[in-house]
Amino acid sequence: MMSFSHRISAKKMSDLAYFQSLTQELQALKNRVRHYIKDAHWLSDGLWKESVLRSVLKRHLPKSLEVGTGFIVKDGEVSTQIDILIYDTTKPILFQDGDFVVVTPDLVKAIIEVKTRLRKADLATELNKLAENHHFAASTALCRPFVGLFSYDTVGIYHNDVQTSLEQASEGHPRRVVHCVSLGDDLFTRYWECPPETPRQPRNLWRSYHLESIAPAYFIHNIIESLCPESVVNNDTMWYPQEGKEAHTLGELEFTRA
Repeated sequence: MMSFSHRISAKKMSDLAYFQSLTQELQALKNRVRHYIKDAHWLSDGLWKESVLRSVLKRHLPKSLEVGTGFIVKDGEVSTQIDILIYDTTKPILFQDGDFVVVTPDLVKAIIEVKTRLRKADLATELNKLAENHHFAASTALCRPFVGLFSYDTVGIYHNDVQTSLEQASEGHPRRVVHCVSLGDDLFTRYWECPPETPRQPRNLWRSYHLESIAPAYFIHNIIESLCPESVVNNDTMWYPQEGKEAHTLGELEFTRA
């Protein structure tokens, strides 16, 4: 009989099988509503896909952080609506009704856009929207949010398209940088201040990876790492597959300040 400790080890979140199962779970859940409503109500289907990702994030984040959707406001200005807004619950909230919130920039911990299917023609628009919301949130407060784009499926987008669009959206400003992009099951791009091979040498670049069937899981775990870095880094072997992703690098592009 397998011991209790062995069972825990066999199912730890760093196992490759766990990462694959998380991707499969996301895909299965996002298709559940589509199975019933077909093409009857695209808005409801899109909202469901956002809620699937929110519910997965809620499993792992501490109680001091909440996962919702809504707007950031400051000095009479309003952001565009943010699909997934992770915010600090220890500070006052301007408005809340269920998952919908309106918050000031100092509460914002993560800004994430979710797409059902992303085409190359729409990539620049989505990344620019994220860059604008990042700048909006970070320009007037001590706010350094995680900023990410997640799409369940993708059409005609390659890693060099992602990197070029990320650089253009940033306009050379750190507070317009989008940190992670996950497209479909396999394509993942991350922004590194210090890449893993030079942890004490800042380089500031985007690096893309082909991560077969596990890109969404890496995206989720990178959000968690960004929000709770000390815990994740100190327990790295529990949060990521031992093989790592650097062997699956597709290419990189350095960030150039304006």
